Amino acid sequence: MKTPLVAIIGLPNSGKSTLFNKILGRRAALTYPEAGTTRDRAYGLSDWNGLSFILIDTAGIDIRANSDLEKNVQKQTQIAKDEADLILLLVDGKTPLGSKDLQVGADLNRSGKVIVLAANKIDARNTKIEALASEYQKLGLGDPLLVSAVNGTGVGDLLDQVVEKLKAAGFGLQTDDNSGIRVAFVGKPNVGKSSLINALIKQERLLVHDQAGTTRSVVEIPFTHEGQDFILLDTAGIKKKWQQDSDVAAAAAFQSIRTITQTDVVFFVIDATTEITTQDQSISSDILDAGKAVVLILNKIDKLSKENQNKFVDNLPNYLPQMWYVPVIFTSATAGTGMDLLLKFAKDVLDTSKKQIDQTELDDFLQKILAENMPGKMEDQREPKIFSLRQIGILPPTFKLTVNFPAAIAESWKRWFEKQFRLKFGYEGTPVLMRYFRKV
Repeated sequence: MKTPLVAIIGLPNSGKSTLFNKILGRRAALTYPEAGTTRDRAYGLSDWNGLSFILIDTAGIDIRANSDLEKNVQKQTQIAKDEADLILLLVDGKTPLGSKDLQVGADLNRSGKVIVLAANKIDARNTKIEALASEYQKLGLGDPLLVSAVNGTGVGDLLDQVVEKLKAAGFGLQTDDNSGIRVAFVGKPNVGKSSLINALIKQERLLVHDQAGTTRSVVEIPFTHEGQDFILLDTAGIKKKWQQDSDVAAAAAFQSIRTITQTDVVFFVIDATTEITTQDQSISSDILDAGKAVVLILNKIDKLSKENQNKFVDNLPNYLPQMWYVPVIFTSATAGTGMDLLLKFAKDVLDTSKKQIDQTELDDFLQKILAENMPGKMEDQREPKIFSLRQIGILPPTFKLTVNFPAAIAESWKRWFEKQFRLKFGYEGTPVLMRYFRKV
């Protein structure tokens, strides 16, 4: 079952980025009172009432885009609309219905998409404001839900309706999927993803060319290794500015990003003959944000001397510090190096992401940690106290720390705690989520 995509669409300055950040619970998108501050598409994985979905923040719809930059920005929004399983149309509930709103509504009505209409900026309700927001019924998209992205009013009801419509469309239904472990090969263009798959399955199944960008869609390849079924996913290379590519190339890169959330294991492929770039760092963030088990693949290693191989590995913490817990494999599709390790590591990191720890072990660990390094008091904060640690989920492993005041726990202590936790319990190759809850 694929993860549904929910795109927040609307005119400039309707509050899309603010709503995006409110739902995800983090400041992931740039927000500013001036219209048009969102240019690059932002996305994140969220869940509500047991259903996970990908949330996309888009640039404001500009019907009269003229410059190349404006046209590229609008292309991002169009791609999100085309790919979305549900469109969340956000309007400014304090602004009267206008001709641009009617044009956007007519366009969405013709699209055949599942749509939820929300009127934003309803920070305080009164008869006048409600009457103004009710004008948006004329869009033909139903009654608008009244929300405030700033203070969160109505956002829960909005998410209830989003999830209800997604479930009605068939998402979130339990299926018996025994097709195999899904492994996605992800990375920049021309790092050798297709060549690795060809070498792994020992067939020229995928088009390989020195020119970057020869993979234009996600290709699924069933494969059985030592009695275990796998689905190998070859993805299009993700460029730093993929939004400015042709429509086909941009859509292919968009699908690659989406595939990360729909796979079991990510093979993050890097060309070891080139320096790690901000593009690689951006892709690594996408993988970690999705909470996926991951293996770092250093490809084309046959072109490096042993000394340069060691230098490359020594520099990894400087470029990808957040992936310090991720296992690394040297590979060469040409020489066949590392092929015997790939699927073994895929199974290992997936098994690790399902691991559960006995409560007694967690209690003992927490007791020893607090005796060694109790979190100190931050300025203007209460004395922090930690009462308990328990596991509340897998895929990725998720743990609940009950404390007296979550804001009092310093980020430096949280990082130290996670490192000590990993040293004790392992979890190589999988994110570990530590959630801090206030004791009630």
